Amino acid sequence: MRVLVVSEDVGERLRAVSSLRLHDVGEVVEVASAEEARDLLLRQDEHFDVLVVDGDLSPRGGFAMLYDLRSRAVLGGTVATPAIVLAAREQDRWLGAWAGANEVVLKPVDPFGLAQLVADLEGAEAPVHGDRGAAAQQLAAATREHTSRRATGSSA
Repeated sequence: MRVLVVSEDVGERLRAVSSLRLHDVGEVVEVASAEEARDLLLRQDEHFDVLVVDGDLSPRGGFAMLYDLRSRAVLGGTVATPAIVLAAREQDRWLGAWAGANEVVLKPVDPFGLAQLVADLEGAEAPVHGDRGAAAQQLAAATREHTSRRATGSSA
C-alpha cells in the first residue's frame, strides 16, 4: 500500500508519517504543500492507495484541494483515491463531507486510530463530494418554474 501525507505543519506531518510507519501500513510519501501533492497525484506513473490531507493547507486549504481532486476524477472518469482529512475543529466535518473525504480526523492525530483508518480505507470508494443533492433540487425547482411560466404565458 502507498500512502500520501500532505501537511505544511511539520508537527502534524511528522505525527501522521511516524504513526503510519510505526504500524507498517506500507510505503509512506510525505509532501509539505498542496502544489507538491497535486503535481505528484497528476503524474501518470504515480499511484497512491490512500491520501491523508491536512485541512489547513494554504492558500486554499486541504478541503478545496481534495474537492478539486474529486472533481478531476469525476470529469476524467477515473477512480478517486480514498482520503482522510485532518481537521482542526469538530465543525469542519461538514467540509470534509463536501470535499469527498472518506473520514475526517481531528488534530492532533491519534497514531493508533490513524493507522487503522488508513488500513481500513485501502480499496475503498470515495464518497460523493460537493452538494449534488442541493444542486439537483435547485435545477428541478428552476425547471418546474420555467415550465409553469411557459404554461401560463408569463415572461417574468
